[in-house]
This record gives sequence, structure tokens and C-alpha cells, in this order.
Amino acid sequence: MKLFFGGVRGGYPVSDPAFRSVGMDTTSILIVGETDEAIIIDAGSGLRGVFEQLVTWLPELRTVLLCCSHFHLDHVAGLPAFKAWYDAAWTVEAASRIIGELTIEDVVTSMIQPPWWPLTLDQLPATKRFRILDDESLQAPSVYGGLTLRWCPLEHPGGSTAFRIDEPASGQAIVFASDLEWALADETRRDQLRALCAQPQPATLLIVDGQYDEETYEAHRGWGHSTWQEGIALAQATGVPEVKLTHHAPHLTDADAAAHEQRIQTAWPAATLARQGDIWTAGRPVTTT
Repeated sequence: MKLFFGGVRGGYPVSDPAFRSVGMDTTSILIVGETDEAIIIDAGSGLRGVFEQLVTWLPELRTVLLCCSHFHLDHVAGLPAFKAWYDAAWTVEAASRIIGELTIEDVVTSMIQPPWWPLTLDQLPATKRFRILDDESLQAPSVYGGLTLRWCPLEHPGGSTAFRIDEPASGQAIVFASDLEWALADETRRDQLRALCAQPQPATLLIVDGQYDEETYEAHRGWGHSTWQEGIALAQATGVPEVKLTHHAPHLTDADAAAHEQRIQTAWPAATLARQGDIWTAGRPVTTT
């Protein structure tokens, strides 16, 4: 199993050389299994790069599972221009929990229509399938090729979702928990996320919201995000050996990020910032495209 980070920012994409090394796009990641199945999590502006990486890795593939954690614009802005919609050879299965009474089908249909877009979803030639995920799946994972998918709700304004992707054949597992405000989560929500990280065995990698640190969080209480210290503590409490901190603030420059990461690694060397373009494979160094 391998992972590609197409976008790691929150809020909105940026366009300035000062942001280049961390990346300019908002959240979208690609997970590819050893038996050539592909799962995309979130569809921010980084979805463009995710699709390019997908067709590079699996040029013959024509089906993908697209999971959305929630529907804030920084996580769905890439949906209208997603290239797979425009190719009749492709099948796109889009899945989400019901978030604020909306399904992923509601969101895609409403975004891909005038006045927001010149075409409607019905005019796009790909085969489209939509799936509603139950509130949580800790006891009943969904099978997708050689991968299994679990999820649970997160504390975030309007709601959000954490996902766990397991590959039983390799023993690898990735947990994605962006857009999480740990400080405001009740114990039920915290226990669900702990279980997602730890069961049936500790995940190999935790990708977690670390937008703030302990000094800056209070000024942003209620905004829906966590500190990097909380992300590290979650990994350590659940036995996850590696952390990638994500959902970087749009104003975080590369110089800021370097200083920020130095503090993080001093606290725990197994934690680093997620960067756009990074490729992760368990047991191997991260590479950058």
C-alpha cells in the first residue's frame, strides 16, 4: 500500500513561491493497494494532482472510490473539474456519511450545475455511483478489493469523518483524521477515534489535524481544528508509530513550516508535516515527486 499527498492545506489554496515546499493545494490524498485498487480521500484543490498521480501509477485503471470526510469547500472544491467525470471509460463511486442532512450525491449534483458550473452532472459521461456511509463502521468494515475501509464521526463544525484503510495482505493501515477539534470532542467521539487508530491492531500511519499548537489554539477555539501536540498524544496512546500532521493554515509559509516542524520533531521524531507531493510507503523513506 502506498499513499500520495495531493494537497495538505486547509481553508483555501494559495499561490506564492513562499508556500511551495509545503504545498499550495487543499486536502486530497490517494491510497493505492498492492492489488491495484485506488481510494481517494477528500476532493480539495489537490484532487487535480491526485488524479495525475493515479493515472501515472495505474494507467489501465478506470474505477476509483472517492470518500469525502465532509463538505466544507476546502475539501470539495476540486469536484467539478475532476477529470474522471469527463471520461466515459471511468466509473467513480463517491461515498460519505450524511453530513448536515446532505449526502455526497447532493453536494456533487449541486456543485456541478449552473450557475456554479457550465455543465450538469448528467452531462458528464463517466459512470457515477453514490453511497451513503453509516455513522460508523468500527465493527463492520467495508471491503474494497484488497483493502478494507472503516470510519467514525469527528468533532468539527457541521460534522466530519475519520477513515481507516487496512490492507490485510501487507498488514499496513492508514488512519486519516483531518478537521478534528480534539479539545471539544466528548469521550464517546474520542473513544471512537482511539478505536479506529488501535483496532484490530495499531495503524501504521496516522494523518491527523495539527493546524495549531498549544500557544495558538485558544484564539481559534471552536474553529474545528486540533494542535500538533494532541495529534502526537493520540498516536502515542494508541500505538501508532508514525504521524503526518496536516490541514496546514493557509498563511503557513515554508519558513514558518520549517521552524514549526523543528519543534514537532523535538517533541517526537516520528512526527512530521505532511507535504504536497510526498509519497509514503510503510518502512521506506518518504519521497517527493
